[in-house]
Amino acid sequence: MAVKKGGEAKKEKKSIIISLLSFLAVVSLAIYAVWSIVAQQTEIAQLRRETDELSEKITVAKQQNDEYTRLLSEDDEDAYMEQIAIGKLGYAYPDEKRFYIISGD
Repeated sequence: MAVKKGGEAKKEKKSIIISLLSFLAVVSLAIYAVWSIVAQQTEIAQLRRETDELSEKITVAKQQNDEYTRLLSEDDEDAYMEQIAIGKLGYAYPDEKRFYIISGD
């Protein structure tokens, strides 16, 4: 049976420590990589939702813009003003009677 010398034991112990540290470094790097990928995927999903919401807002704004353009291009402003006065402002003709439903709940 061979007895190891002091120098060889130190080298072997040092080698074990280095391999352990290397293993821990690789595991730490792998954990960080997985965490980073998950965080980026979460951020991408959030940005896609925001993009969808903004696209919807843009569509609504374009529709409103088209409606305003159509109204401005029409020659019949009186009909438009009458529609706004009755529909949005609650005006009525002098001889018109309005009935409002009031529920008893």
